[in-house]
Amino acid sequence: MEVKVQVNDDLIHFPDAQPFLDGNQTTQVPLRFVTEKLGYTVNWQKNGNQIKVTLNNDQHTITLVSGQKEASVDDATVILDGASQYQNGRVYVPLRFLSTTAGIPVHWDASSNLAILSKDGEQHAPDYQVFESTAYSADPSENGGYGALDYMGNPLAIGTVAVDPSVIPLGTKLYIEGYSYSGLPKGGMYVYATDTGGAIKGNRLDIFVPGSRNSLRSFGIQKIKVYQIPN
Repeated sequence: MEVKVQVNDDLIHFPDAQPFLDGNQTTQVPLRFVTEKLGYTVNWQKNGNQIKVTLNNDQHTITLVSGQKEASVDDATVILDGASQYQNGRVYVPLRFLSTTAGIPVHWDASSNLAILSKDGEQHAPDYQVFESTAYSADPSENGGYGALDYMGNPLAIGTVAVDPSVIPLGTKLYIEGYSYSGLPKGGMYVYATDTGGAIKGNRLDIFVPGSRNSLRSFGIQKIKVYQIPN
């Protein structure tokens, strides 16, 4: 199951390694991207197949080693919900350990598989909007004669979407989920708002999908969740 993490009103972008639920249903997150959002500096030291990580901010010093279920917080030993892990060049740690150590409340939104960390102490709703989505191809009849290029001159590819620029500025990075179509990644995907369309007005988004115009008719109109990724 894909898991997302939001700090205050901002969804964290994980460019490669993604958060996940381990066998104990513990939310494991790539350490670097979350801790930087929480104001920590991160130092790494590799020793064989293990990684020693030291985190520092104005209040705490945290040390942990990948593969172990305990960490040192200000020289006191703390037991983690699950062992930290080292996978594909990234260190993962249980999210609740980070939030508890930092004194930051975390709320789980089950409808979106979204963990919300309230760094400012306020309550925050899941930071998404519901859009109507359609799909389009590279057929010139759907692209104003531009063929296989988006509005910004880039080749159309998976990850290209058309938006109403008055609602979502061109160039914005988004995360979308809730669609159902075999030609798109399962679960959700990161996309860029680099195209427009005469019929794309308001909370409507057109997703580029490789294939013929006729093959996309089965996509129809679907309700999706759209998250804007901060720069």
